Amino acid sequence: MPKAKKVDKTLTLQVHHENLNPRTFRVPLSWIHRASWLAWGLLTLSVVSSVYAAKEYFSERSARPELVGELENEIQELKIALERKSVTTSDDSSKAGSHPVDLKATDVKASPAPGTPLESHDGVWGGLAANIVAPAPGTVSPIRMEDPRLEWQGKYANFTLNLVFKDPGQGSQQGHIVVLGRGADRIFAHPDGVLNAGSGDYLFTPDRGEYFSVARFRVLKARLGPFENPKQLSEVQVFLFDMNHKLIMTQNFHYGTK
Repeated sequence: MPKAKKVDKTLTLQVHHENLNPRTFRVPLSWIHRASWLAWGLLTLSVVSSVYAAKEYFSERSARPELVGELENEIQELKIALERKSVTTSDDSSKAGSHPVDLKATDVKASPAPGTPLESHDGVWGGLAANIVAPAPGTVSPIRMEDPRLEWQGKYANFTLNLVFKDPGQGSQQGHIVVLGRGADRIFAHPDGVLNAGSGDYLFTPDRGEYFSVARFRVLKARLGPFENPKQLSEVQVFLFDMNHKLIMTQNFHYGTK
């Protein structure tokens, strides 16, 4: 007796539209079963991938909690910088308590010989800290300074600056930041406690500076003062030191009315 031929079950659909003849569609149920199995497979793969990603994330976070903190800080600081860039210069000058400033680097002399202590006429005020020397031949700072701003809040000057790592994705730079603001008869520093007031052979100690780690972008915020009036602040200078207290770069910004 010949074996009965297996017939696939089908789902028949009829579509009626007004007075036209109905159209009939037949879909094998095996296709529907295969599509459902594929959907379940994709869902299972997504769940497994999510669980694995979450496991790796928490494992990396527990192993290097400081890395997550640095990335979160960089994201927040980048948002702040982008919001600030959206404000026009005219809006800034119209704010109450703010003063127009000219924050352009003014060091135009040729760099001194490598290893030579930088004196005040070379862009660094003398007697600041130990081991302030010119970089080695061919050394290029991995960081650049962008968008310096100075705004007054009462008797205090709020100085902000963007530190940008030149080669994102190629490591990072750690160290300490010292900011000095001076006038004809006074000097203030950031952070608090960095000055060797009344003791020591030098004005400040680099390892007391604000710690930084830049892999992409970081906003420097310094509060200097109190000043009796804005005219008492004539210059702001930023120093970047590595973890060995060696100078990475320094740049000074002159205050002046436009």
